[in-house]
Parts: sequence; C-alpha cells; structure tokens
Amino acid sequence: MKPTIKIIAKQAGVSTATVSLVMNERPGVSAETRELVKTTITELNYHPKRSASQLARKQTGNIGFIIWEDHFSEIEMFYSQCFLGIELASRDSDYYILLTTVKLDFNTSTDLPRFLKYGDVDGVVLAGRVPHNLVNMLEKRKIPFVLLDYDIPGKLHNKVLIDNYSGGYTAVQKLAEKGRKNIAYIGGSADHPSIKERYRAYTTAIKDLKLNVDDTNLDLVYQTEPEITREIGTEGINALLAKNIPMDAVFCANDTLAIGVIQELKRQKYEVPQDIAVMGFDDIYAARFHTPPLTTIHVPKMDLGKEAYKLLVETINNPEQRPQTRVIGVDCICRETT
Repeated sequence: MKPTIKIIAKQAGVSTATVSLVMNERPGVSAETRELVKTTITELNYHPKRSASQLARKQTGNIGFIIWEDHFSEIEMFYSQCFLGIELASRDSDYYILLTTVKLDFNTSTDLPRFLKYGDVDGVVLAGRVPHNLVNMLEKRKIPFVLLDYDIPGKLHNKVLIDNYSGGYTAVQKLAEKGRKNIAYIGGSADHPSIKERYRAYTTAIKDLKLNVDDTNLDLVYQTEPEITREIGTEGINALLAKNIPMDAVFCANDTLAIGVIQELKRQKYEVPQDIAVMGFDDIYAARFHTPPLTTIHVPKMDLGKEAYKLLVETINNPEQRPQTRVIGVDCICRETT
C-alpha cells in the first residue's frame, strides 16, 4: 500500500493538518513534532504529488538562486558552497532550486532570467553583490526574495549576513596575540557591505589594542574598488612594502587576496609568518591546502545557504511577515601563516 498523508498522520500520532503544515514548511508546529513527522515521512518513503500540492498553494515549486557572473570566476568556491547549502536544505521539501547568473550591468528588459520572465519561481535568493535594479524589479512584482551576504543601505529586505565585524575584530586580535604590533590591511571591493564591516572592525581593533602607534606606521592600509582578486593582493602588498614602514602582519579582506599576498611575499624572499604573518577571511577550500596553509576566519558557507532557504520559505508562506536580518557567526582557524 502506498503511503498517504492519513497513514503518516496515524503512524506519527498527529492530525493530517499537522502533516500538511510540516510538509509545506509552515509555522505552528513544535520542533519535536516537526522532526517526528519528517522522520515518519522518510521511514514510509512518502513522496507527495508535486502537481497536487503546488496547485493547491498556487505555487510553482521552484526557487531561484541568482548570482553575479563574476563571483564564479574568483570566489566561486564561496558561493557554490552557499548554493549547496540551499540545495541540501530543500531536499526534504517540495522545492527545486534553479541557478542562474546575471551581469552587473543588468538590464531588466533584455537580461531577465527565464524563470523570472515566465514566472516560474515562488521566490529568489540573491547571492553576493547583485544589481540594484534587479532588486527593485522583484519588489515591484512582489516576488519574495532574500539577500545572501549583501545589504542595500537604507532598505528593509530579508537578508542573511555574515558576522563580518566580529570576524574582522577577531582577526586583528589573534594577530596581536601572536605578538604582531604593526598590522596592515588589504582589501578590494571597498564598497561591498561585508568588506566595509571587515575594514571597520580592523580600524576599531587597531585603536582598541593600541597597535600601529608609531608615527611612522599609521598608513598601513591598501584599499581599492574593483572585485577582490589575487592580483589586487599582489598590488596591495607591493604598495605597502614600497612605503618602507614597519609591518609584521597583514589582515586581508578575504582569502583570495591573502593567497596573492603570500605568493608575492614568497617571490620577494620574505618568510611567512616569520617576517610577515598573513590572515585571511572566508576559509575557502584552497586556504587549507595552500603552502603554507592559510590562517583565516571561517565562514560556515553551507549554513548561510540553509538559513537563506529557511527564511525565503517562511517569507513565501507568510507574505505579510516583516523583513528579517539573520546573522551567521564565524570563528578563527589558526594555520601556518600566523
């Protein structure tokens, strides 16, 4: 006999309405009951008919994941892990995840993803830097969306953010604990909200910990507007070395930059960390396998994706819910570059 909602409800000892709430990711069910129902569904190998359940809710059963195309060139490993988190979170639900990229000079008339053009999604996760006119279009069409690792100042949107400030402060603090007193900062994408917070944390920590106090080493910052690349890390460390001021550590706005910094320091015969320690941020896959392995701030990327999925589904099911901001914590992973 094929399992039905009635059979699931009977075995779990709950009502069919409770089973429906759990299957549709709606509130009003305790965590214990929700877990019991999900376990029963798995044990009975129940698969609802998509057409029936989605027609009942007037939904497509699809969620879009949109990312700026350049993110797949330099920091693909970061956002691909976020995407994987969303995909994993959706496996116990009735949603398919659709992925597409957009250009930063996005035109709503000519560049609209097909699933938005034809109304084939119930909501969208926007990852990283995204075109603001795309956000405006989603608002006008009343399509639920969540910003992942991005924020638009002055706007109330659903968003899932990294605790960038805490991570940046911890990075400087850890370097100071290692005895480093002249700590530089290198960052690209200076207008990105996450990078701004990391830089703000750096400047605050330098002041709080009374570092870089010598009159000759106050100018240990290299910032630029373009997206973060290894080449910017190379340019940044060369610019700082050219100033001929004391420097015994560098905090980089992300791991891609840090890898560029290390490669250039090694090329110039500096020893890492003996001469200059290097700290990254993100803990991308390459960080642990680099030579030497990179000390960095670990961001739980799959957790970011899972939380973005959870918030989006809540918003789809409760369209009147006020926009929320959820922050994912980070921690420091100490390896050989410090």
